[in-house]
Amino acid sequence: MRWTKSMNENALRAYYRAKGEETVGTAYRSRMHCFFAELEPSIPVTEQNLADRVRYIMRSKIFDDAELERLRREAIPSSNESTMARDAAPHSTDQHPHVEAAMDLPVVVDSDDDEIVSHELEQMRSILEEAILETRSTPLENRPRLPPHTPKQAKSGCREGS
Repeated sequence: MRWTKSMNENALRAYYRAKGEETVGTAYRSRMHCFFAELEPSIPVTEQNLADRVRYIMRSKIFDDAELERLRREAIPSSNESTMARDAAPHSTDQHPHVEAAMDLPVVVDSDDDEIVSHELEQMRSILEEAILETRSTPLENRPRLPPHTPKQAKSGCREGS
């Protein structure tokens, strides 16, 4: 697939929107993939390929600093705009309720919003507790199975005493 300038711009918009003010970590990648799918629904791309493409765009200096800053400002609205957009945005009902609730949580938080942060942490805690209860209520035979040990241990047959 040949990436056009528009596709590269949308990849960076999705990156900046998902990343927010976050400076480290890779937790943004699935959000970036969802945002890119909204911008370019006809392009099938994996999370890994999209992350690789964004890294390539940044390293190869396809866009100058002014263009990157413009795309970042487009993707990350000011705090007032993001609050209004979040209140006005229609909520999707086709997602799992836990995912939808988690997606509504903002990525960037001002330091003086302690009450909002504690409320959002409480929301996340309740979502996690619901998921734990749901998992515990699922019969063992219906839960996904984890391998008992590493492939190397399986070959050697050593599991006892390790």
